[in-house]
Amino acid sequence: MESSSSDYYNKDNEEESLRANVASLRHELKITEWSLQSLGEELSSVSPSENSDYASNLSRCERLILEDLSQPSQLGLLNYSPYKKICKMPNGGTDFQKKPRDKMSFSSSASVDQEIKSLREKLNKLRQQNACLVSQNHSLMTKIESVHFELTQSRAKVSMLESAEQQAANVPILEEQIINLEAEVSAQDKVLREAEDKLEQSQKMVIEKEQSLQKSQQECIKLKVDLLEQSKQGKRAERQRNEALYNAEELSKAFQHYKEKVAEKLEKVQAEEEILEKNLINCEKENKRLQEKCGLYKSELEILKEKLRQLKEESNNGKEKLRIMAVKNSEVMAQLTESRQNILKLESELEDKDEVLREKFSLMNENRELKVRIATQNERLDLCQQEIESSRVELRSLEKIMSQMPLKREMFGFKSSLSKHQMSILSDKEDSYIGCCETNKMVISELRIKLAIKEAEIQKLHANLTANQLSHSLFAYNDNQESGKLNSLETEPVKLGGNQVESIKDKNQHTVNKQYERERQRLASGIEELRDKLMQIEAENSDLKVNMAHRTSQFQLIQEELLEKASNSSKLESEMTKKCSQLLTLEKQLEEKIVAYSSIAAKNAELEQELMEKNEKIRSLETNINTEHEKICLAFEKAKKIHLDQHKEMEKQIEKLESQLENKEQQFKEQEKTISMLQQDIICKQHHLESLDRLLTESKGEMEKENMKKDEALKALQNQVSEETIKVRQLDSALEICKEELALHLNQLEGNKEKFEKQLKKKSEEVYCLQKELKIKNHSLQETTEQNVILQHTLHQQQQMLQQETIRNGELEDTQTKLEKQVSKLEQELQKQRENSAEKLRKMEEKCEAATYEADLKRQKVIELTGTARQVKLEMDQYKEELCKMEKEIMHLKRDGENKAMHLSQLDMILEQTKTELDKKTNAVKELEKLQHCTETELAEALQKREALEAELQNAHGELKSTLRQLQELRDVLQKAQLSLEEKYTAVKDLTAEVRECRMEIEDKKQELLEMDQALKERNWELKQRAAQVTHLDMTIREHRGEMEQKIIKLEGTLEKSELELKESNKQIESLNEKLKSAKEQLREKEFITLQNEQEISQLKKETERTQQKMNEMESELA
Repeated sequence: MESSSSDYYNKDNEEESLRANVASLRHELKITEWSLQSLGEELSSVSPSENSDYASNLSRCERLILEDLSQPSQLGLLNYSPYKKICKMPNGGTDFQKKPRDKMSFSSSASVDQEIKSLREKLNKLRQQNACLVSQNHSLMTKIESVHFELTQSRAKVSMLESAEQQAANVPILEEQIINLEAEVSAQDKVLREAEDKLEQSQKMVIEKEQSLQKSQQECIKLKVDLLEQSKQGKRAERQRNEALYNAEELSKAFQHYKEKVAEKLEKVQAEEEILEKNLINCEKENKRLQEKCGLYKSELEILKEKLRQLKEESNNGKEKLRIMAVKNSEVMAQLTESRQNILKLESELEDKDEVLREKFSLMNENRELKVRIATQNERLDLCQQEIESSRVELRSLEKIMSQMPLKREMFGFKSSLSKHQMSILSDKEDSYIGCCETNKMVISELRIKLAIKEAEIQKLHANLTANQLSHSLFAYNDNQESGKLNSLETEPVKLGGNQVESIKDKNQHTVNKQYERERQRLASGIEELRDKLMQIEAENSDLKVNMAHRTSQFQLIQEELLEKASNSSKLESEMTKKCSQLLTLEKQLEEKIVAYSSIAAKNAELEQELMEKNEKIRSLETNINTEHEKICLAFEKAKKIHLDQHKEMEKQIEKLESQLENKEQQFKEQEKTISMLQQDIICKQHHLESLDRLLTESKGEMEKENMKKDEALKALQNQVSEETIKVRQLDSALEICKEELALHLNQLEGNKEKFEKQLKKKSEEVYCLQKELKIKNHSLQETTEQNVILQHTLHQQQQMLQQETIRNGELEDTQTKLEKQVSKLEQELQKQRENSAEKLRKMEEKCEAATYEADLKRQKVIELTGTARQVKLEMDQYKEELCKMEKEIMHLKRDGENKAMHLSQLDMILEQTKTELDKKTNAVKELEKLQHCTETELAEALQKREALEAELQNAHGELKSTLRQLQELRDVLQKAQLSLEEKYTAVKDLTAEVRECRMEIEDKKQELLEMDQALKERNWELKQRAAQVTHLDMTIREHRGEMEQKIIKLEGTLEKSELELKESNKQIESLNEKLKSAKEQLREKEFITLQNEQEISQLKKETERTQQKMNEMESELA
């Protein structure tokens, strides 16, 4: 008894502790709700933009709290120390957040950046706390599930313990009743029999209920299968959710790191932007300077263009002159070729004439020799003529002597001696004449041999000369013969002597006369022949003179041509000298122009280098600006895309939230309906309780009647008791043994028999109600199945959403990798730029750190300093706001994922609840099976259960009151939630209005950026055009330079060729001059020789005239 009572007391203590824990849990959940609401209000008061960030968290927490409150029966035993800490943490967060709000109230607009930084730090802390709260909420949910399971077990135990408590309270009454009931055992046997009958009926009812339970078990099995499938799908969804949450956590961590990096980069970018602004100002100044320089360069380029035009004109003029010179050179070359050809012809003619002259010289030499011989012959002729004269004188004297002849004899001897002497002289002369003739014949034969060798052209001259020689020789020979004959005639009369002198003289005279006549005829014929020959010779001489005159005229023409050519060559030489001088002047001008062009090219090269350097600087600046602009544009476009995507997702989420709110409103309506149903059930139960009270009163009357019957039965049984006293004593001994263990049970059984009957009736009615409730529950189960189908559909949708989210997470990871790559590239570029400006940045960072430290200490100075820096920070604030919006949108996404995760967890909780309910039902089925087996043992406990049921009814009344209170509280909470939702709707509308304004501002900024881009593009285009013009000018200058160099090289080559040709022509002219000089000398010599020949011819003519005169005189004398 004592052990059972101690067990009961322990169980009572455990139940009280459980109730206390549940109450503390509810109280702490209310505290957390209140703290979270205060947090949300403070956050909404701090920044309306951040309210949207935390609204999802608050709604999530409110949902958790509402769900926890909607299931108060699922609370259990927990260690609440961490939860209390968590509950304290938001309060600290609220206190922590009240401070910046106070600061916000006291600080001015200048300290917005610092407060934003502090708020961001606090937001990070709150986010960490929220993460801790979420993790602890998950742990609490798991613990609540375990507590729920323990509560189900504890309720069964509580029901037993309450019955035990009631039994313990009724122990003395039962002891008194046991004494009374010992006498009534016999009467109770009848009651037991009746109870057995009722048990049989109840067993039948139990069998029917078992059948219904089997059906319900089958349905439960089906539900289990469905739930297993749903659990599998839920596990898959959990896995995907866990993966998504893990990826989201990793993304959040990476995003936090990236955010920190971006914050650092933004700080650095701010400093770099200031530097870039300074650089841009400097660049604008440099651009202005460069534009001025470009204007100067343009003017210089125009001047250079004019100079180039002049140079081109001069070059064109030079080209024309060179063309004219080339034409003239070609003409000169043609003339030179013609002159060369003429010179070659003249040389050939001169060679021919040289040969002719050589022949003429040989002929002249021969003529000289002939003249010398003729002179010797003339001398001899002179001597012969003298002798002839002397012989004539002698003949005359002889004739005189012949005429006189006084003394014949004396004179005969003398004459004979004289005739001998003369005959000897004549014989000597004849011998000499014969030798001369022979020598002349030999010479003539030699001359004939020589003349036969000569050319055909000079045969006439040779023939004439030979004829002259022959004529001279014949003339000399005839003279010699005549002289010889005369001498012989003169000597013949001397030979005669004596008497025969006269006859001999007569004969001799007669013969001499005949001979003289014959010889005279011969001489006359020879003279005529000689005259004919002389005529022929004269004709030949005249022909020769004509030929010589013609040749002299030809020589004169040749000399004139040569003189003309010499004059032309001198003119050409003068022209060549002029052209050489012109070429030298042109070369000097070209050299000067080349020097000027080289100086201009050097200047152009310097200017090009400067332009290239400045273009490189401009390009570097343009690249930097373009890269930064592209980065900003890319970041802006990405932010815009992300913002648009997030806005779309937010709209979708808003739509989903609206749909969820509608669903929840429907659920609330359904819950209200269920509450109304429960109220109706409670009213029905109250009516049922009233009926039960009536039945109890009726059962009491019946029990009194039965007691009367039992008294009558006892009197009948007393007779049997005497018989069975022995058995009773045995039973008493057994009962005494069992009283210690089952006294209370027996007392309760005996005391609760009456209640058991009443409870049986009640339970029959309750079974009927339970059947109705089962039907209702079956209907509710069908509705739950339909809801499960809807939930499955929603699960599929959520799985699809999770898949889409995983895909989006993958895309976000890809974009994050791309962003990381771009960030790495940007970091590399920034590191390159930072290496150049590291020291300045360090100094600026140190100054900024000192300034921030002093700004934290001295806000007034910061206000003064920030007043000047507002204009610069406006754009940065805009960018920061955009980044904050991006962060908020990312947080929205995270919270949406967390909400989905929470929704999934809620679905998991519902599934687990359904599982627990199914487990309960299975346990109930098992218990019913056990009850079927233990109905006989539980008949005694039924009475105790009546009291337990009454206590439970009282508890149910208390719980119903508490549930009514909770329902009122829930209604209040719902009203508050609706108010908060309306506030959130208003906040969402405000946010949408702000988002629209932001969009308008972003579109304005986009337009401004587009205008700036267009302006930059136009400037870049102008710079590119200028660079292209400069490059085009450079190319034209280079091409012109190349063309001029090529032309100069060609001119130099042509000049060298012309110089070589001039040298060759000069050499040729010198050789021609030398040849002309030699030809002139030869002509002079020939003229001199011809003069000599003419003189000789004139002398010969004179001599021939003298000889003719002499011959005429001789003829006249002979006549």
